[in-house]
Amino acid sequence: MKINLRKRYQSISAPVRTSVWFTVCNFLQRGTAFITVPIFTRLLTTEEYGICNIYFAWFEIFLIFTSLKIPYEGLNNGLIRFEKDKDGYTSSVMGLIMIMTLVVGGIYALFHQWVDHVTGLNNLIMGLMFIQLTFNPPLMLWTNRERFDFHYRWPAIVTLISTILNPVVSVIAVLSTDYRAEARIIASVSVQTFFGVIFTFVLLGRGKKFFNKVYWLFALRFNLPLIFYYISQSILNQSDRIMINYYEGEGKAAVYSVAYSAAAIMQLLVSAVNSSFNPWMYRKLKSGQWNGIKDAAAVLCLLVAGATLLISAFAPDLVRIMATGEYSQAIWVIPPVSASVFFIFIYMMFANVEMYFGENKGILVISIICSMTNLILNALCIPVWGYMAAGWTTLFCYLLLAALHYILMKRACRRNQVKEKIFPEKTLLMLSLCVLMLSCMMLLMYYLGYLRYVILAVEAVALFCFRRKLLNVLKQIRKGESQNGDAYPK
Repeated sequence: MKINLRKRYQSISAPVRTSVWFTVCNFLQRGTAFITVPIFTRLLTTEEYGICNIYFAWFEIFLIFTSLKIPYEGLNNGLIRFEKDKDGYTSSVMGLIMIMTLVVGGIYALFHQWVDHVTGLNNLIMGLMFIQLTFNPPLMLWTNRERFDFHYRWPAIVTLISTILNPVVSVIAVLSTDYRAEARIIASVSVQTFFGVIFTFVLLGRGKKFFNKVYWLFALRFNLPLIFYYISQSILNQSDRIMINYYEGEGKAAVYSVAYSAAAIMQLLVSAVNSSFNPWMYRKLKSGQWNGIKDAAAVLCLLVAGATLLISAFAPDLVRIMATGEYSQAIWVIPPVSASVFFIFIYMMFANVEMYFGENKGILVISIICSMTNLILNALCIPVWGYMAAGWTTLFCYLLLAALHYILMKRACRRNQVKEKIFPEKTLLMLSLCVLMLSCMMLLMYYLGYLRYVILAVEAVALFCFRRKLLNVLKQIRKGESQNGDAYPK
């Protein structure tokens, strides 16, 4: 039996094995982040927990300016372009990122009082942020460089060690001092810096280039035009907590963050489904098998919609598990934030079709429109209705994003003479209306606990009734995944 399993595993192609292991690593990191929420909500006060979440939100924003997201989005293009000197390109862009981090750090030093006021973070915490901004990119560059060459063993080992170390060191640090928020941040920065320093020397040792004019110019030309897209995405993901902190303080930001973490369970499902569905859909698009896409999309959207409503139905139970009574108000934010993830899945399906046909110029424009809408709505609604309004502004903006991507997707189909409908549009519209309506109804059902369990029973029956169709769709996608060498357009 063991021999057969080993043979079957070894028969899987290197790209598929790499994809599987990196998916496992992603699940491990996100799952651990979710599991540790109940620990830190009990060890930290709401204000301390809020400071930590505000720190991580601002880190993502500063990372755009110090790295241009090169380790995350632009590395593969450079590795393909400079295939004969992949190590040199990797070490060189690491040098570029370090110089950009130094420049942004210098600007912060000049205007630190204003920046500290805007972020709500003190000098110590901002100093820690710049250390993490320096040494997080080398770790990500090394990880994605290994992935490019289908090497997964060492990245999986490093991910496992860092995933275990981070919460363990953080808990020990928090229990060892009265400055618990700072201790939590210092522990997280220390773990990333430890690995970042190691891989800084590894990448320099391999590539032996810190500066290369050609490589730097290529990286800048490729990533600089995307900066507004990255900023708009970051605004959609992070601005809620930042603006809640600005208008209502760290405590309310902490409550909102717990709700966001509960709904983030859905992100794991969406990422997993999309990573498998996307290459499979590309094969179907290439062969013109529209009906197959329609059936699969309908079933998968039904699955995601059901999971969305399940999270909303059990929001009170989730919050009790994840946090103390101080966070009980988080239940009122979970339904809109959870429903937002459903519309994220919808817009990702539409966007994948746009990118297949190479019609991706409009993505930047609609991302900016939605992010600006989010900022304006938060600025108008949070001061009037409080932090709970941020959940509904987020839902509206992702609904708007899905609608705009639908328009761009239809335009891409017209330009490429695709006359048939790729997705079951009426089914998606009905599911969207049901998700919106039931998400609103959940707020009333929190006063009637037994109705929430009725929803669970109804979902269980529906899942049982559709089990064959769901299993058949998943089987088709898995079958397509194993042949995904030509899944993407040439």
